[in-house]
Amino acid sequence: MTVQYYIKKIFRPGLETNTRLLYVCNADEFQTKLPTVFHSHHDRIEIVYIYKGYGIHRIDNQLYHTKAGDLLIYNSGIIHDECADQHTGMCVYNCAIRGLKIDNLPENHLIADDMCPVLSCGEMSVQIKHIFSSMHEQIAQNQSHSEAICQYLLNVLLMILIYQMPWQKKAYTRKDSLFVNLKAYIDQHYLNDIRIEDLSKRAYMSTSYFTHQFKKQTGFSPIQYIIRRRIGKAQSLLISSDQSITEISGSIGYDNISYFNTLFKRIVGMTPRSYRKYRVGENQYKRLNYLCRLWDKF
Repeated sequence: MTVQYYIKKIFRPGLETNTRLLYVCNADEFQTKLPTVFHSHHDRIEIVYIYKGYGIHRIDNQLYHTKAGDLLIYNSGIIHDECADQHTGMCVYNCAIRGLKIDNLPENHLIADDMCPVLSCGEMSVQIKHIFSSMHEQIAQNQSHSEAICQYLLNVLLMILIYQMPWQKKAYTRKDSLFVNLKAYIDQHYLNDIRIEDLSKRAYMSTSYFTHQFKKQTGFSPIQYIIRRRIGKAQSLLISSDQSITEISGSIGYDNISYFNTLFKRIVGMTPRSYRKYRVGENQYKRLNYLCRLWDKF
């Protein structure tokens, strides 16, 4: 056995200590086959680790084909959607944290905007998976002092990601500034009544040509994009709030609950109520209002 001596050095991590773990999720092949469509979180950051299979992730309008051993960062406010490869499936760990503040970065940002949000963990994969599984087991089994232990594990994960992972710059892709601005406008107003005719006038294009060019730039027609943004918002509310299905439907612009249910099932594959119970679980579903009050205190 070889003894490795630790040489103590002055260490200034540049990381504030008020970061809080909100939740840890372990999603299997069946859960990840349900798409999670366009959404963002303005009060937290999400870290996703794929430990089996393949997936397709769209992060900030960039498409990534992901695989086991990849780690994904969703900074606060970054729009993303995700689904598993339909042939292989995908298993992931996912955690959400709040209050992260790193020197020279906005709050709840783990990487700079010009860094690639997808990283192959390589030799670090075993360690990363072990940290995620340990946090998940502590919470699932409700071990003594599990909250404190998870907080320590989270800090270890963050230190590894910040100081030991080989993050790389994003590959440069030329983007049409006009459509970037129009997409940003939709992202700010997608819950309102947006007319495609008004968007095409902003672009000084015919409606048909604008629709064609928008789909070419984003992969979706303007109507499809707006619908997916709304359904993505609904998915987030279903698992992170205790609002009723009717309230959620109205809050994303659909006063007709039947129409909302139809749209949701068409895109996600099950009704909003079934999705909430499936993702949250029967026990936590019954305590969702209590859990939501706890999250709001963080």
